[in-house]
Amino acid sequence: MTEALEIRRAEPDELDEVVSILSEAARWLLERGIRQWPDPFPRDRAAALLERGSFYLALLDGQPVAAFALLWSDPAFWGEQPPNAGYVHAVAVRRAYAGRGIGERLLEWAEGQTAAAGRDYLRLDCMSNNEVLRAYYERLGFEQRGEAVFDDFTATLFERRCRA
Repeated sequence: MTEALEIRRAEPDELDEVVSILSEAARWLLERGIRQWPDPFPRDRAAALLERGSFYLALLDGQPVAAFALLWSDPAFWGEQPPNAGYVHAVAVRRAYAGRGIGERLLEWAEGQTAAAGRDYLRLDCMSNNEVLRAYYERLGFEQRGEAVFDDFTATLFERRCRA
């Protein structure tokens, strides 16, 4: 039986919760040698997305168990693009809820929102050296579309046509 997962826009007063979820994920990744995000997750980065209404929380039984951002453009990673995609960033699931398919359900929800907005693609990225996450996205039907190179890291770009 699938647990009822509620996904809703994060409220401004939930910034601490969002940062806590992201920092927990960052810490777990860093313990495994993966520098996806700094720990603690930068509060100002989360606040900027939250203020734009781009951060979402996933709840089980009213308890926040995951957070992610859904954007309608992403020039920093993808360059200027036509308005044909939704862009997912900062997907994090609390470790106590790992392995329950929550990440996949978040991406399915984001895909539904993207399709409802009349867009054809869901796009995301991860650190190029995070082989486990890259394989996970590929299992979920995302295809590599290149890389975004920055001063201190390289991200692999992924895209999936919306099925919704």
